[in-house]
Amino acid sequence: MSGPLYRLSGVFAGYGGDPVLKGMGVLIEPGEFVSIIGPNGSGKSTLLRVMAGDLKVSAGSVLFREIELASIRRRELAASRSVVHQFLEQVPPFTVRDFVWMGRFPHRGRPHHRGSESGDRDRGVVEQTIELTGIGPLRNRRLDELSGGELQLVRIAHALAQNSRVILLDEPVSHLDMKHTLRLMDLLHGLHREGSTVITVLHDVNIASDYSSRVLGIRGGAAAFFDAPERVLRYDVLEALFDAKCVTVDNPITGRPFNYPVPGHVLK
Repeated sequence: MSGPLYRLSGVFAGYGGDPVLKGMGVLIEPGEFVSIIGPNGSGKSTLLRVMAGDLKVSAGSVLFREIELASIRRRELAASRSVVHQFLEQVPPFTVRDFVWMGRFPHRGRPHHRGSESGDRDRGVVEQTIELTGIGPLRNRRLDELSGGELQLVRIAHALAQNSRVILLDEPVSHLDMKHTLRLMDLLHGLHREGSTVITVLHDVNIASDYSSRVLGIRGGAAAFFDAPERVLRYDVLEALFDAKCVTVDNPITGRPFNYPVPGHVLK
């Protein structure tokens, strides 16, 4: 199907009382790597929940592949996109392989997936995903025995086993060290190069700069900008977004903008 992957128009959404998103409008094409940045409380996670179909809007429209998102059945939606939320509230006592296997649930039990052929396909996807994410040595370990970085890679594997073509992530590297951050972002970038759509909330604007095809800046529940990193991740744009001074240079390796915050120069 041609056309945008997501089309949001005049979206208001929140959790009771004043809405967090206030007239949000954005259009995301298939195959993009979109990073969402903005101040704390600006609506980044709320927007991701709206696009995931986990939060209903109070006004406006959200189309997924030109279909009203709210009209799509939950199982069909689960098979069409995967989501990695910021926190795993409770770590279940499953092995890594069993947890990744659970990502196949939306695809199982359909009439055209019955029989051994379906089982073989599911096993193949699970094993391929385990190898892709580099968690093979962990496959028989329990989730509650893993480090934070290992657990995050397993959560990514679970999501990719569910759907690797459209993946939404909420701050996937916020609590990771440099090695695990690069490993995870390189993995997502590799999927993007192969045609997957990646939409992720990030706090680090320099990671967003190096990996994204476009960056969506949110302030006050609405889009402040949505463009290529080279055009928007500059000191004047970021100072207006975050109310803090920064200095912009070009990353000598990637050529993308790199921003340094200036100590002692919070503007408001």
